[in-house]
Amino acid sequence: MQITVYGATGTFGHPLADALRERGHSVIPAHRGIGVDTATGEGVTEAAEGSDVLVDCVNFTHVSRHRTLDFFSRSSRQIALAAAEHPGASVVCLSIAFKPAAASRMFGYYQAKELQEKVYRRLVPTEQLLIVRSAQWFELVESTSLTAGPVTIVPNMRVRALAAAEAARMTAEAIDAGERGTLEIAGPEISDFATIARTISRAEAARSSGGLPGGRGARRPRRVVGIPIPGPVSRDGLIPDSPRLSAVTVEEWLRTR
Repeated sequence: MQITVYGATGTFGHPLADALRERGHSVIPAHRGIGVDTATGEGVTEAAEGSDVLVDCVNFTHVSRHRTLDFFSRSSRQIALAAAEHPGASVVCLSIAFKPAAASRMFGYYQAKELQEKVYRRLVPTEQLLIVRSAQWFELVESTSLTAGPVTIVPNMRVRALAAAEAARMTAEAIDAGERGTLEIAGPEISDFATIARTISRAEAARSSGGLPGGRGARRPRRVVGIPIPGPVSRDGLIPDSPRLSAVTVEEWLRTR
C-alpha cells in the first residue's frame, strides 16, 4: 500500500514511517518541511494523491486552550477533506488515551483530542476510519519535566505508559491488518510520571559511570519531585480500559537508547 503520514518527522511519526516501510509499504512523509501544513491546508490534498491510507499523527501543544482546539479542529478537517477527494482512502488518527472526565477546561489538550476524534467520526465513513488511542509515552515524561540543579520536577499523572516506538509498531500492525474502529494501546504496567522519572534518573546516573555505581565520574541520580495534578488524571483518567499491551518496560526502553 501507499501510505501518507502527516507529521512524519515527529516522535511518533518518524518510527511509524520506518515501521510501515519495514512492512513493505510505500510511505509519503508529509510535513511542514516539504510544504505540507495541515492547519492551513497547504499541500494536504496533494500529499494524499495515490495513497490508500492517510495517517494523522500531527501534534500541537500550546498554553492557550483555544489555540489548541482551533489547531486540531482545522488540521483534522483538512485531512478528512483530503480523504474525501480520494475515494477509497482510509484514515488513521493518532489520538490519546483518556476518559471523558479528563477532558476538562483545565486540560485543553485532551479537549482538543476529543474534538479531533469527533471531526473524523463526522466526516469519515466508519468503514474507512481507525482511531488509535495511545497511552502516554515514556518520552513524554522527559519532555514535560523541568530541571533545576539536582532536582527534576514532573507533573505526577497516573499512566500506563509505553515507548513511542512501540506505539508506532502496534499502529503499523493495525494499519497492515486493515483494522477499523477504535484501538487502545498501552504499556505493560500502571505507574506515574514521578516513578518513571526516577527510573530514568537512575539510569542516566549509572550511564555516567559506565554502569558501575560509585564509578569514576559517577553522579547521584537527580531528586524527582512529583507535582500533584488535581482531578481524574491523578487517578484513572488516563488509564485505558481494555488496551492492547506492549511488553516493553521503561527499563528495557532505556537500554535501547
